[in-house]
Amino acid sequence: MVSNGKNRRNSTLISPHQKDAEIYYVLRGRYTMNLNDAELGHEYIIKEIATNDEEMTSFLFSLGCYSGEPITVVTRKKNNCVVSIKDARYNIDKELAAAIII
Repeated sequence: MVSNGKNRRNSTLISPHQKDAEIYYVLRGRYTMNLNDAELGHEYIIKEIATNDEEMTSFLFSLGCYSGEPITVVTRKKNNCVVSIKDARYNIDKELAAAIII
């Protein structure tokens, strides 16, 4: 596991290869969920982007998706979900949603 020295210092990776690329972390002893687990219409604050893929990280950053930003899942379909970030809506797949820890 890669440590950024701030959020993940006390993190434990539970299951790195879970079905549908869902990633779960225990941060400071409590369960933290990703965007695939979010309730529809509920606003969450992004805690971190959990990926080692720099291209994915920069793509999400270009959408305005980074730590501290509010995000809402508007609707969910079979393999993707529509999220609201700032004043825009984006259709993202499950892999991108799994990397967004809320």
